[in-house]
Amino acid sequence: MKRSIATAALVLSLIPALSVFAGEEAEVYRRIYLEAEGLSQKYVAAQNLIRLQDRSTAPVLTEALEELLRTQNNYRSASEQELYSRAVRELAAALGDYKHDEAAPFLWDVVQQVPEPLARAEALMALGKMRALAYAERISLLLRDLNMGPIADRDAGEKVAFGAVIALEKLKDPRGFSPVFYASDGWYSLRVRQQAARALPNIVTDPTDAIIELIRLESPERKLLALRLNADSKAPLERKVAAASYALDLGHEKAPKDKAEAKVFSELRKLALRSLVAWKAKGPDTVPAARASYDNGFDLEERLLALAALGVNGGDEAAFVLRDIILTLDREQKAGVTDETRNRLAKAAIENAAIAKNRALRPALISVASNDKWSGGIILAAQNAIKEIP
Repeated sequence: MKRSIATAALVLSLIPALSVFAGEEAEVYRRIYLEAEGLSQKYVAAQNLIRLQDRSTAPVLTEALEELLRTQNNYRSASEQELYSRAVRELAAALGDYKHDEAAPFLWDVVQQVPEPLARAEALMALGKMRALAYAERISLLLRDLNMGPIADRDAGEKVAFGAVIALEKLKDPRGFSPVFYASDGWYSLRVRQQAARALPNIVTDPTDAIIELIRLESPERKLLALRLNADSKAPLERKVAAASYALDLGHEKAPKDKAEAKVFSELRKLALRSLVAWKAKGPDTVPAARASYDNGFDLEERLLALAALGVNGGDEAAFVLRDIILTLDREQKAGVTDETRNRLAKAAIENAAIAKNRALRPALISVASNDKWSGGIILAAQNAIKEIP
């Protein structure tokens, strides 16, 4: 026990000395770097500084990066430019790991001034690591411009875009959401698009405003993509419901230009309805659009989802719509109008009436239960639904 205490005390006593030695070593490499005559010597000195893995060397690394930026025009041969880019990349990575804020202006200079795309990408990622929020808008605009289409050097554009996506994910600034969204569906390779898709949920906790704006402005395909993000976001439930409700309304307002677009709009509405059902959305706001999906749904699935949304809603407005649907189907059944689709809709409406548990539905259910034109299964469903309503 005494030996352990003594050993611990010895280690603690050595820490200040070790720090001094590390500081002295860093100063030695700094002098070597500044006095180096060629790029190769500078690179070796920079590597030695980085290998110390000592946060206290960050100011020296920053000074080295600044010096490289000042002298980059001195290195003209292909081998010098390759070594120069490697040195810049390694310095940028180390400064990002150390989260050395004072280096941020020089990292942004790398993004703007150094032609090599991997160096630019590393500088962007370093800005993200150090949460350099002052550069969030500039990085967002950079990615926005890259999203507009492939640059002359497509591979270079992808590398820089990848760095910008990583940076914006780490910065967690709302301004980064839209450009990363467009990158997830842009001209890039699968690697970049997948990275952007993975980054989106991490950029902002509540992206609802941005998602609603995308649903409002974008193509039907991108509206659907944005609504999928809404389902996966960490926003408060009422905000997610608002976005799904908005998408459902818009899905009925926009007139599709052809059958292909009509199908995409139907997928948008169905995803919105599934979301409303999953979140048991209440209130009158979603009822008119749900009724429209029942009346004018693209297919049977959409009409069934509309009934489910009315059922989980359970409010008076939703119950009145369900009641009217059940009574209409019941009247038509009495008149001899029947087919398999109508039977499925009737049973679904009755089952969702049981879920709604609203007393306004009892008369409609009693009417079905007493109509011997229905099959035994539907009559039984109506009887069971009546028992569920207080």
